[in-house]
Amino acid sequence: MKFKNGNGDGSIWKTERNGKPYYKASVTIGKDAKGNLIRRSFGSASRALVRDKVTKALYEAQNNIYNNKDITFGNFFKEWIFKFKKNEVQPNTFSDYESTYRTKILNYEIHDIKLRKINTLTLQKYFNYLYDNENVSANNLKRLYIKIKSCLEFAKVQNIINSNFCAGVSLPRISKDGNKKIKVFTKEEQSAILKSLTDRPVDLLIAFTFYTGLRLGEVLALYWDDIDDNYLHIRRQLQKNIEVKDVGKSKLTYIFKELKTKSSAREIPLPKQALKILSKIDKTDCKLIFNSNCQPIERKRPQRRLAKICKDLNITGRSFHSIRHTYATRLFELNIPIKTIQVTLGHSEISTTMDIYTHVMKDKKDEIINKFDDLDW
Repeated sequence: MKFKNGNGDGSIWKTERNGKPYYKASVTIGKDAKGNLIRRSFGSASRALVRDKVTKALYEAQNNIYNNKDITFGNFFKEWIFKFKKNEVQPNTFSDYESTYRTKILNYEIHDIKLRKINTLTLQKYFNYLYDNENVSANNLKRLYIKIKSCLEFAKVQNIINSNFCAGVSLPRISKDGNKKIKVFTKEEQSAILKSLTDRPVDLLIAFTFYTGLRLGEVLALYWDDIDDNYLHIRRQLQKNIEVKDVGKSKLTYIFKELKTKSSAREIPLPKQALKILSKIDKTDCKLIFNSNCQPIERKRPQRRLAKICKDLNITGRSFHSIRHTYATRLFELNIPIKTIQVTLGHSEISTTMDIYTHVMKDKKDEIINKFDDLDW
């Protein structure tokens, strides 16, 4: 039997549970980020209790932050990311949203402008200010634009605003002139670094990476079981996990996670140099190859150690990821086919491999000219 509450309050219907009357209700309280209806359901042996729960849910929905005509853009953005976006994205991605609010919205004029007053000119002035006065790059400005556009689209779905004015904003062009430089160690620099390394776990990890080209998260997550007949199987990675509690309040941990792409799961042949490095590691009960008391080596340690070695050797400092590029460069110099290198590195797109290859070819221009000069025309 169904009882109407009236005034759009939804319906209460009577069923039975364990032979006794039981009342249920379902009510629409709004829409989600994609425009789908949000419904809540209640149940109790008491019809009056169900009616009270429905009344409370409707009151909260009618008086919540999204129906507040005076809400500011900043407060709306904050509520949007914490109450909706947090349920849709991974913790690390949500951390990026929280950081955007805290560093690019909270202390800016746009935060206190009423959401209903936001227009194209307001947004254009905001983005112009960040670019001209805060030195926010065109790339980062684009990422911020995408988040704000998504937020305003949600406000539009909720019928708080009539238009998403982000569509009219003009952003600085993102340079595509190849300014991103691939940094690698020369053969001489690589040799000097390898000779300076000790048998400490972090040093062995650095040396091993020079001969395998693994990503930092991959080499930190290696198990002894991943080695099979002189081949290394890449199956997981160690990634940071940021759990945001509130604005400016977060907890950082590191967890083993699946690889991001299918191409990242691969098999790598281990040269004798890599096998020699592994032979120096004591195989205890710990399943991790590179560890500190059977725990993963702290992510920042390899970079700090590499920076110190470079400083001691008077070598221009480079990121830990440069070791991966260096490994690829050595393969190119050995005339290994590009497709083979792509698979070995775990690149999902060959264009990524080609970026490194193009860098190597620039360094070989003189060699090409010399070979042409030697030809007997």
